[in-house]
Amino acid sequence: MRTQTGSTKVYCLSTLLVFFLGLMPVFFNAIIDPYERHQLIDLDLDKKKVSEKAHYPLWKINHYPENTTNIIILGDSRARALRDKYWHELGLKGAYNFAYGGATIYEIYDTFNYVKDNPNLKKLIIGIQLRSFDEDHKGGLNRVPEAIRLHQNTFQYYSNWFVSRIALKNLERKYKSELKQITSVLPSIISAADAQNLNLNNGLEKLIDPENCRNCLLPQGIPSSPYRTQHIGQGYYFGHDLGRWGRLWDPISIDRTLPKKFDKQVLKNARSDWQAFHFSEKLWAYLIDIATWCQKNNVELVFVIPPTIVEMQQRIVDFGYGDLNHEFRKNLSRLGAVIDFDFVNEVTLDLTRFTDAYHFDYKLSKLMVGEITRFIKADTPSTKFALKRRKDVICPIRSEDISNKMEDETFLVKEGQACRIWSMKNDG
Repeated sequence: MRTQTGSTKVYCLSTLLVFFLGLMPVFFNAIIDPYERHQLIDLDLDKKKVSEKAHYPLWKINHYPENTTNIIILGDSRARALRDKYWHELGLKGAYNFAYGGATIYEIYDTFNYVKDNPNLKKLIIGIQLRSFDEDHKGGLNRVPEAIRLHQNTFQYYSNWFVSRIALKNLERKYKSELKQITSVLPSIISAADAQNLNLNNGLEKLIDPENCRNCLLPQGIPSSPYRTQHIGQGYYFGHDLGRWGRLWDPISIDRTLPKKFDKQVLKNARSDWQAFHFSEKLWAYLIDIATWCQKNNVELVFVIPPTIVEMQQRIVDFGYGDLNHEFRKNLSRLGAVIDFDFVNEVTLDLTRFTDAYHFDYKLSKLMVGEITRFIKADTPSTKFALKRRKDVICPIRSEDISNKMEDETFLVKEGQACRIWSMKNDG
């Protein structure tokens, strides 16, 4: 009888200890709170650098000031470069950048559906480029549903093992030496709860390993559309078949030695981008849905095509998508105004304006924000400020800013300095 009673006590104590160990991620996440869900305790940690990069949507959704936001920016890392503070410097305090590094059209669309219930929303700006319209782009990644779920369910957020991993990374960044001392004694503590069966004997890093949980990994693997655009092949110059529009796309003839990083992206990354590119009608339908909603709800929709260096632009032509790149702009302008920075001009010829072949520097980003602000006419003081600080990027908004104009029965393209605006003729 005593033996049975003793065994029962040991079992109960072991169960209780395992239970508290199971709650450890909850307490850990509540204390560290890497995505600043509630910020119950101030540990003087700069979490943005680690946490945002690990899961952009979760960080952005947790920090979304819905009540004060009337301008929203969506897109990938190029749109993310149009940072909140650049808009705020112009006086647009209601602007919120909801763009993510590596964002897909799936993520842009799901974020739009998340924010469209905001009654204050007046302007929607989407950074966009042709490359994103392949369902296999970034493996069809969509981190937004996971972010919304964790944002809306407090317990799931605090009990999530992925959140624990990022919490630990934040601690490691500031308290690396102290953490080593803790993890050195942790295995003996865990073994007291018979942690061998959980395979958690290698310290805190092992405790939050994805192999030991179901919620660590993000959704993956959305199949590609069977639709295939025509591939014409290298050596063909598409502009000859565009009639009057061909003047917008003069052949790129530049011979220079690129920095190593730039050169690798132009040769290898571009090949990965375009060699197996499939244009998706499904993803295009998402944009149509966004545009339809904006029109019905009186929300101004503006597409921004970010700049890349001219060698990267040429790679689109090399793989036979020059004509599609042109049609892409025309069809975008059916849905909303298009501010286009990605063509041959003094800025895209200047490597000093870029951090790599895809990404522009912060100075160019500020100029772009200023020109977009002028276009959407958010308020008069902001546009005046943007006008004062502009330099060599001038969008053709005023008549005196227009250096070239092209049109047909349907479309209108106005060109300024390092900036074009595409629109339907009746809207131009």
